[in-house]
Amino acid sequence: MAAEMKVFSTGIDPEDWIPRRFAHPGEGRTPSIFWQHLPPNTKSLVLLMEHREAESGQRVHWLLYDISPAIEGLHEGGPLPDGILTGRNSFGTLGYRPPEAAADHQLQHYDFLLLATDKATLGLAEGADWEAVKARLHTPGHDADQLGPPPAADPRAREMHSLGHVLDHAEFSGHFALDNP
Repeated sequence: MAAEMKVFSTGIDPEDWIPRRFAHPGEGRTPSIFWQHLPPNTKSLVLLMEHREAESGQRVHWLLYDISPAIEGLHEGGPLPDGILTGRNSFGTLGYRPPEAAADHQLQHYDFLLLATDKATLGLAEGADWEAVKARLHTPGHDADQLGPPPAADPRAREMHSLGHVLDHAEFSGHFALDNP
């Protein structure tokens, strides 16, 4: 039996607080992200950081694509390895948009999603948004409206169903608030 694909950070414990050094207020550094047990036919990876509670136009905080599966991960605050393309976040800029604390101290959840794809490149220029990336991973005939229960109620399952070029995915989450330790 093959090991389950994993994505993790050495700086963020899953389902725990995101340290201030990765957030705003704070240093706004990029977190380390590493992966293990990719499917054997993985040709590239996509990394997405998404604010779960945000409105649809403000969800994407970080998007990277055309990541070589030969790379073991990304180091904290460091430059990206050669060949990785940076996507446009929901705020119209390239690169990492740190988690931000809500003025009302409300807890904010951030999901880190890694996709293993069967495409060596998505054929997109740097600066593509999440919709353009999903369009390149879409396979005709895998539309979300064809998905029946039980996963039909799961928004992530519905989104992944139409992405036929995704071999597997893994994710972890962290949360942030003004009262972060």
